[in-house]
Amino acid sequence: MDSKTVIYYDGICILCSNAINILIKMDKKNILFFSPLQSNYAFNTVENKYVEKMDTIIVKRNNEFYTKSLAAFVVLEELKNPLRYFFYFIPRFLADIIYDFVAKRRYSWFGKKEECIFPNNNPKFLID
Repeated sequence: MDSKTVIYYDGICILCSNAINILIKMDKKNILFFSPLQSNYAFNTVENKYVEKMDTIIVKRNNEFYTKSLAAFVVLEELKNPLRYFFYFIPRFLADIIYDFVAKRRYSWFGKKEECIFPNNNPKFLID
């Protein structure tokens, strides 16, 4: 699984879950895998500080971890999405400020689920 790109996300966040649904549709080559931060898989493969806070998306690619806006740009690069070029025009510190602004308000703006519902029988989701 080390050569795969895994996206760790807050499974109770409605904004995050909707973003994952969009990424699944965009992933025509089936190169992305997903794991809610509430899963055993995330607990066993991601540093505790990320699992405890759940304030950032985390992307693991080639055994390297990326967070915040850089994680989003890594995913866009993997998908060869034209939005990936914003990485060259928007300084990372500014992109992270915008990311943090939205991340801190995501529950109040978009809501959250009562509990994380893990997708069953979907090989793109790493749960255990």
